[in-house]
Amino acid sequence: MFKEENFNLIKKEFNIETNKKTIEKLNLWHNLFIEYNSHTNLMSAGDVKVLFEKHVFDSLAILKWDEFNPNKKQKILDVGTGGGFPSIILALFFPELEIVANDSRIKKINFIIDIKDKLDIENLKISYARVEDLEPLNCDIVISRAVGTIKNILRLSKKHIKEGGHFVIYKSKTLKEELDEIKEANAKIVSYNLPLKENFERHLAIIKQ
Repeated sequence: MFKEENFNLIKKEFNIETNKKTIEKLNLWHNLFIEYNSHTNLMSAGDVKVLFEKHVFDSLAILKWDEFNPNKKQKILDVGTGGGFPSIILALFFPELEIVANDSRIKKINFIIDIKDKLDIENLKISYARVEDLEPLNCDIVISRAVGTIKNILRLSKKHIKEGGHFVIYKSKTLKEELDEIKEANAKIVSYNLPLKENFERHLAIIKQ
């Protein structure tokens, strides 16, 4: 289960209150994640120990982008969602968002299906396919975390972003080199630190289409 201090940090960093229903679902999700990961590898044992600090907190970091309004009806495609970061976390916190969790790995998708069913996450849709094989989804935001390079993910998923929409990718050390590679000088960068003992700087690169 998550601690009260975790939710206090969410309030401090992202200016959002976590209601009782969301806390209950997050704690159930936490238990299900730990159980599933014990027999089907979603992440390393080391990362499980910092599940909140390194993955839940990081998933919510899109709130540090001042143009992002989580209470507005928007369609968001999460490319390569893996264990559900940020798709499940955003869907649990913000019911107004329509989240499409995409992955081409069946063991990841099976977990997402199980979580959607057990937690009754109505605003979460599931896409088992390579993102480039999908028909255009006309999304307000395409988001990706810990999947691949900016160049490759943007190339494969660009068709799913509506005109005026945004591509948002989570990055750490390789951000500058990857932006230089695609010659994207107008990307907005939002930087933040994960609440870990060691210094762990992260960035959001936001590219308007």
